Amino acid sequence: MSVKTKMMMQWWHGPLGQYVLTQEKNVLQTLSRHFYGYFHLQIDGIENILPQVIHSNKQTLMAEQAELNGEAECLPFKCYSVDNLLLPHVLEFSSDPHQVLREAERVLVADGSLILCSFNPLSLWGLRRLFSWKSAPPWDGHFFTQARLKDWLSLLNFEVVATEKILFCPPVNKANWLKKLVFMDRWGNQFWSLFGGATVLVATKRTIPLTPIKLDWRYKPFFPAGRFTKKPVTRWTSKSGH
Repeated sequence: MSVKTKMMMQWWHGPLGQYVLTQEKNVLQTLSRHFYGYFHLQIDGIENILPQVIHSNKQTLMAEQAELNGEAECLPFKCYSVDNLLLPHVLEFSSDPHQVLREAERVLVADGSLILCSFNPLSLWGLRRLFSWKSAPPWDGHFFTQARLKDWLSLLNFEVVATEKILFCPPVNKANWLKKLVFMDRWGNQFWSLFGGATVLVATKRTIPLTPIKLDWRYKPFFPAGRFTKKPVTRWTSKSGH
């Protein structure tokens, strides 16, 4: 395990990391209606935060110390084999986030759901990143705006169907302060919803029909021959006309 990975895992186990996990787990449960099908996959994380659903399904966590290990940029799954794919803060720490999304599009079934959890740069969390050492997680990651994520998804034919903002408390790594500031989470959605520290985005993979459509009409000349036409008038007349 690399030093950077160890530092990130320590952060997740700390007060602020546990606060993030709790908030994301709660909001994902409210979005469980978007989780269809049998195979639900989560990439990265120290624990499974996939929502519990009524219908039977197989939930798998792919992480360094989980039952399955692999790279988000090269998923060890066949095309069209995953029904729901959860990426909790994977894009921020990937060397090639575009490739991660391309792999997500490849493995998802038609109308499958892609769920992204990402930190919001236009928030107190983004402000903290500007004034933090970039070598310390999670502030060493790349925070992407919601508009940019939507642009990337639209290029891969994903349709965004739900977005939720969370983490309205300032990013203080003290458990007692987080308890005192919990009221900000209750008021955040009402008064400053755009400035949540993280965004949970649900997008559906759409398919374009490739069956050619037969055209029943054909182009026709605007003036059909023999109708509404006259012989051309020239400046020369026949000899019989002299």
